[in-house]
Amino acid sequence: MDRFQCAQCNESFYFDMELEGMKAEPGEKVSLACPHCEHQWSYYRPEDVEKEVTLH
Repeated sequence: MDRFQCAQCNESFYFDMELEGMKAEPGEKVSLACPHCEHQWSYYRPEDVEKEVTLH
């Protein structure tokens, strides 16, 4: 399952992109309706993205 965040109400929800044949990059805005407020746009927020931290 893939995690998304609504562009309007900021609530998170899950949707299986692979099952629907969809692809998105982390942070990409996609045309997915939010189940909380029914806004038509959400952001892809994967939970397993490794953040690179460089300390100098």
